[in-house]
Amino acid sequence: MTIPKISVQNPVLSNLLMILIIVFGVFAWIKLPRDLAPEITIYSARIITFYPGASPEEVEKLITAPIERSIEGIDQIDLVISTSSEGRSEITVQFEDMSDREFDKRLQDLQTAVDRVQDLPEQLPDDPEVIEVEISSRIPLITVAIAGQTDESAMKKIAENLKDAILLIPDIADVRLVGVRDRQIWVEVDPDRLKAHNLPIDQIIVALRGRNLNLPAGTLEVGSSEFLVRTMGEFGNLNDIKDTIIKVKPAGTPLRISDVADVSHRYEKPLTLSNLKGFRSISLTPQKKSKGNTIKLVDQIRTLTEDFKKNLPSGVDIVLMNDYSVILRERIGILQNNAILGLILVVILLYVFMGLRNAIFAALGIPVSFLATFWFLNQIGQGLNGPSLFGLILVIGIVVDDAIVVIENTFRHIQEGMSPKDAAILGAEEVGWPVLTASLTTIAAFGPLMFMSGTSGQFMRIVPITAIAVILASLVEVFMILPSHVAEWGKRHDASNPRQIWFERVRQRYMVVLRKTLRWRYFIVISVVLFAVIVSWTAFLLLDKELFPGEDFPQFTLKVEMPISFGIKETSEAMKKIEQQVISPPGNEEIIAVITNVGLHTPTTVMQSSSMRSNIAELTVELVPKYDSRRKRTTDQIIDNLRERLKDFSGPGNILFTKMEGGPPQGKDVEVKIKGKRFETLREIASLLKSKLRQIDGVSEIQDDFRLGKPEIRIRVKQEKAYQYGLSVFQIAHSVRNALEGNTCTTYRDADEAIDVIVKYNTKSLKTVKELSNLLITTPMGVVIPLRDVAEINEENGYAEIHRFENKRSITVSATVDKEQISAFDVNQKLIQEFSDIEPLYPGYQLDFRGIFDQIQESFRELIKLFMVGILLMYAILGTQFKSFLQPFIIMFAVPFGVIGAMVGLLCIGAALSIIAMFGIVALSGIVVNDAIVLIDFINKRRSENRDVTEAIIIGSGLRLRPIILTSVTTISGLVPMAIGLGGKSPIWVPLAYIIIFGLFFSTLMTLFVMPNLYAITDDIGNFFRRFRQ
Repeated sequence: MTIPKISVQNPVLSNLLMILIIVFGVFAWIKLPRDLAPEITIYSARIITFYPGASPEEVEKLITAPIERSIEGIDQIDLVISTSSEGRSEITVQFEDMSDREFDKRLQDLQTAVDRVQDLPEQLPDDPEVIEVEISSRIPLITVAIAGQTDESAMKKIAENLKDAILLIPDIADVRLVGVRDRQIWVEVDPDRLKAHNLPIDQIIVALRGRNLNLPAGTLEVGSSEFLVRTMGEFGNLNDIKDTIIKVKPAGTPLRISDVADVSHRYEKPLTLSNLKGFRSISLTPQKKSKGNTIKLVDQIRTLTEDFKKNLPSGVDIVLMNDYSVILRERIGILQNNAILGLILVVILLYVFMGLRNAIFAALGIPVSFLATFWFLNQIGQGLNGPSLFGLILVIGIVVDDAIVVIENTFRHIQEGMSPKDAAILGAEEVGWPVLTASLTTIAAFGPLMFMSGTSGQFMRIVPITAIAVILASLVEVFMILPSHVAEWGKRHDASNPRQIWFERVRQRYMVVLRKTLRWRYFIVISVVLFAVIVSWTAFLLLDKELFPGEDFPQFTLKVEMPISFGIKETSEAMKKIEQQVISPPGNEEIIAVITNVGLHTPTTVMQSSSMRSNIAELTVELVPKYDSRRKRTTDQIIDNLRERLKDFSGPGNILFTKMEGGPPQGKDVEVKIKGKRFETLREIASLLKSKLRQIDGVSEIQDDFRLGKPEIRIRVKQEKAYQYGLSVFQIAHSVRNALEGNTCTTYRDADEAIDVIVKYNTKSLKTVKELSNLLITTPMGVVIPLRDVAEINEENGYAEIHRFENKRSITVSATVDKEQISAFDVNQKLIQEFSDIEPLYPGYQLDFRGIFDQIQESFRELIKLFMVGILLMYAILGTQFKSFLQPFIIMFAVPFGVIGAMVGLLCIGAALSIIAMFGIVALSGIVVNDAIVLIDFINKRRSENRDVTEAIIIGSGLRLRPIILTSVTTISGLVPMAIGLGGKSPIWVPLAYIIIFGLFFSTLMTLFVMPNLYAITDDIGNFFRRFRQ
């Protein structure tokens, strides 16, 4: 007994199945986590080594290069980059895609290779540390910024209370605080008073550690009682610290801390500063658990902060920024609105062709298939995000197609006088294998895409998973649920129905035209093939290429670099002026908030780490959503306007604008790494690259990452002299650092807070090289000597950092491209052509094009390979179904015509060829092949009735005219609202809609007129070989 027969004979079972799908699907829809993007795992590790006092050149030569050579032979390493800076080596190793278990093995191999390095400096304070880098694409839900006119301790208390409240919300994993400084107690030593008492700073540290104790000593029995014994010496207040005795003078007078140092409450020295509305700010960034619903959690945080505001002191305010649920709501809203409008259009068209009941039967497949898919996604731990929504959109046309093919064939049998019950069984059984084959070929096209590697592969992997789930759910609905509904609710044939009369006329005219084209079949097929080759090649050359379409996210960042001599205060003052430019009219009504972080650059790519320098800053601008009436311009227009206004702004060395992209982190538009030995030559090549970039219209923010360091006071230890005193380089460097930066010698407990006690020199007394040279150092024998006795001190300039790429020194030249004028792909191509002869001119130096260009090439190459694997699988399925080597070629002839139509569609709206577009083309291939499969199947069935090939082609094509037109017209009409933005426009959905609309239009014409001619030609070829064998 077939599945359609079971469905018709047991309608209760079919309806129960549908009810279960709806119930479980609705519950899954409610529970599904909502995210802007799926989580991405990048297998990466860092090797960090500290070498106090060493210059970047020494760090590179003695640490970075030897470690890089040692790890070179480890399997599955994709990329190695390193940075050598003052006293620090950082090597980042990125591995290829692998399992978690394999990554653990590679980490062990990395540790073994590092341990194998024998010639590292003996003075290293610690061995090189290998740490796993947890790089996740998880985006914070929202940023909660607190700012106002109140003291820092009160602000910190407010932030901590709000953090505790947010953590009570279910599904909140963590809340990160930025801009909070810990309280400290500074013991600022006067060098002159120390010298007068012949005291090293180390003796003060020892005295404080020895005094601040609260130590249990055991128990003591006194009579019949037992007492706990405890030695009490903990600091109770600031005076206890001041009164700590360092030593007793010869006269018997104690020398106390207060005699040689000032003791005061302070906050830790700021490495970064955060400002909002001109006031110091603290930011909270909540992170959700993997199962959390972004939209629901953001709503809860908003409600919580509104209530929290009511109890804030006067002058303190809370501003909510970076609300990523706005973008997610917009995406889901656009999808829902356009899907509803498209569904209405589909029902109207199906009503015109087949009546209201059949229209409802066909449309019912979409919600049932989607709800089943929601249940599946929930079961495998996936959520609703951009790529999964994209997967749903891709296969809407396929779901409707399957239902239309079955309903139309059933409807035809009813027209021929069959009862709805018998017609439902026969109609589904007759097209069962073709529909199943069509679904399997689409699954074959999508399946290989699950194995796409890299960041883009992880980001898009859920697309084919979602699409395949929808297709399988659609098959269940079409064969198990739909026949029951048609049999139970379908109407008997009404010959007077005007819909049947007019379409019969159309069918007869089509058959007349088709008969005429068959006489010219060779001319028609050859002409169409030549036309296809010319159009496809021209369209491919004209189309821009990009990784992911840009979206108008309501946020952007200015990354500012001031002159190297700027300290954090000077940078902060300069940023206030830039902030005034940003918020000044015109357009300030489009800005919600501006927050400035001084001393920090957050990474723009997954391989970067945060940069912290006193002369850098970043300013994040939060805009009102694009649907808000106050918003007059796009994010790109606002950036262009600001870039022009800040072009001649004095002070900054570089200003770089960055904004969120529509996919995973992609790198820069132009990112060229120059590799070689000598920085002089590297800088020369970098200058040539920058000069060429300046000649290309639409290219801005041209810069490189080579930086000279700040003027340095370099202390070079006299090795022999130091050895005589028993001192190592590390001990000397540690003593100097303790004097300047301070030493955390003990902890003072104030209520529930642990406060570090820092001993350091009063820096007002260390303003010259001479004063630094008089710094007292204690030898292991207890002798106190000045620093000048064991070290030379000079003022020098050096490199701030030395970057290496794939084991060679490197300088990276980067730039931003205005996509309205030229694509990033074309700019990189121009550079490749211009500098193709770089190695003959500069032997030993190479250019490596990275960033978006590298990712586009890598992703497109892999997509094409996977698409070809899909095509081979489709051919195998079709060959098995039709038991023929030639007929699969006829069916798959529809694919290139669909691709041509897709590229023409992209050209019409000026969109680029992206990964999103490539996935759309895969979906299109499944749709266009579906019609062709059923057409060839019906022609074959007419042939099996011993009809002449011409008659079989004409009759079979005539019978399939209505379903082919119906599936094409309904799919196109369902996407029209999305294409023209009736329910809201999206830079992702609009190109996708045009791809399927144009591709389907071209392929439908080809299916109706070219494919029958191609069938006739293959029959001619078969006849020729049969005669030849005879």
